[in-house]
Amino acid sequence: MAKQGELLEGLPTADGRILYEKIGNKEWELREMPLDVHDDVALWADNPRLQTSLMEGFSSEVDLEEALRISPGYDGLRKSIQDIGQMQAIYVQRTSTGKYLVLEGATRVTILRELDRKFTSGKKEGEFKQVQAKVLPQNFSERDVAVLLAGIHVRGTGVRAWGRYIEAKFIYETVEGRPGHPPLMNQATLAENMGKTGSWVSRLKGAYEFALKFIEHVDSEPNPRKLAAEKFSTLEELSKARVIGSQLRDFENGAYDELREEVFDMVRNDVFKEYRDARFLKEFHDDPDAWAQLKSGEKHIANKLAQQTQDKSSHPKAKISAMPQLVRRAIDRGEDGFDDDDIASLQQTIDLIEDKVHDGVHPYRLALKKATRTLNKASRADVLDLEPSEIEEFRDAYSYFDGLVGQHTDHGGN
Repeated sequence: MAKQGELLEGLPTADGRILYEKIGNKEWELREMPLDVHDDVALWADNPRLQTSLMEGFSSEVDLEEALRISPGYDGLRKSIQDIGQMQAIYVQRTSTGKYLVLEGATRVTILRELDRKFTSGKKEGEFKQVQAKVLPQNFSERDVAVLLAGIHVRGTGVRAWGRYIEAKFIYETVEGRPGHPPLMNQATLAENMGKTGSWVSRLKGAYEFALKFIEHVDSEPNPRKLAAEKFSTLEELSKARVIGSQLRDFENGAYDELREEVFDMVRNDVFKEYRDARFLKEFHDDPDAWAQLKSGEKHIANKLAQQTQDKSSHPKAKISAMPQLVRRAIDRGEDGFDDDDIASLQQTIDLIEDKVHDGVHPYRLALKKATRTLNKASRADVLDLEPSEIEEFRDAYSYFDGLVGQHTDHGGN
């Protein structure tokens, strides 16, 4: 069975060749043909790759081309096309104006236009004037376009792969819709076309919803959507931070509005040097001094605090204090692999710490104190649980110990 995007057949015609290509779960008949990059094709203003552009809107093809030139991977693809030419056809759909709207491949069109303007003479003159295009049928719907783009840019890699912000925005608008455009499919169907799990899609959708709240908070900035795109990795990490993340995403609960505003101000003020710093948000929030430093807006202060938190958590004292909770959670999960060797290891650890804490005190005195505390805490149930042989062994040991006390000290009462 053909995979998504696989060409099943090619038949030459007067206007190119007919291809049968599987997109999503459906096989489509496409026509592949060369088009003039200047006169025959038009760029698509809703191209997802343009969503992180410096500009909020696009009023002309010149604006669209300029935005594509600053998109990731542009220079590398330009060099490749100049050296070896266009390798993959673009996807277009004929419009009522007679032009073909570029639904996939706008960067390649922009590069070909740039190179055609550059080489106006010499052996490369005219080499970049045409673009090889696959013409989608007129009944290829907006939903089908979403399936096509998901298969290329999320399943794909390299230059054609989208960044996290674009993926998240695409997921949200495909599932929830956008002004003038209803939802196109549910999360499960989109996840299937993306080649991802439902939970992966759900997480990115939630992160984009969080980013939308950030955009509302920073609406006084020159380009809030551009800022959200730049900070998206940090925003995503904050939205899933331990304990605090769920509070930040609880948009209906006014009790967390102030907390969310404080965190958004931290992001705007660039206190997080990298998204990994946001992983310690719970630790920062639990420390009033650290939280006050974050609220001060000092640039990259979170990175310094994260380093301090990591140093503390890697200290043996921090690991020991976390051990009871770690073991308790393991037991609650039903992990029953603990044995006497684990007890012996822990006891050895205790002995080492006791030697350090009670420096100069003979270990036997500590052991005797521990035994005394254990005996004083004994209950009826503890005694009934003992085997007769264990009681006899204890009595023999105590008799021996009591004899030594009587012979060598004045504590025996004689």
